[in-house]
Amino acid sequence: MTQAITLIDLEFGISQLSGNKALLLTLLGKFSDEYRQTDDKMQEYFSQRDFTAARTHIHTLKGVAGNLGLSALFQASKVLDDALKQADAVPEHYPAFVVILSDTLDAIARLDDSTSPADTTSDEADTAAKAALINALKASEFIPQTQLDDWLNAIYSDASVRETVRGHIDELDYQSALNILEA
Repeated sequence: MTQAITLIDLEFGISQLSGNKALLLTLLGKFSDEYRQTDDKMQEYFSQRDFTAARTHIHTLKGVAGNLGLSALFQASKVLDDALKQADAVPEHYPAFVVILSDTLDAIARLDDSTSPADTTSDEADTAAKAALINALKASEFIPQTQLDDWLNAIYSDASVRETVRGHIDELDYQSALNILEA
């Protein structure tokens, strides 16, 4: 069984920007704006049989996704980019790519929706931690104990809530943990 790949690796993205969480959130929003129409553009390229333009678009998206910590999208883009090198038809991996793109854009929107301009850097970190934990649980990823502790400490000041969520996760009852996180 393969381990699911993280949609947004916030820790990596923040490290790419010298710890600037606010900048990462801004860049993720710009990424979402820039690549929201990717499926439409790709469909147009495919209908025109312009596989060079399709590959250029995906290749660029792949690079940006990799730098921002959009791990699953980077991997899907890499597979599609490789397939487009020899393409004379729509690659078989394209539908899977579209699903991962959509999931990634949704995850970015959840980050954006829970962050307002008046938020402090601490609030942005809390929001990022919550989004990262929700994404990891939805992907049924293994979460190292130290990472889980960091996320829960950033999200909840109440120790009893942290322990309740941690208990659900330890029991692999991700849905109950998600119910608390998304409440």
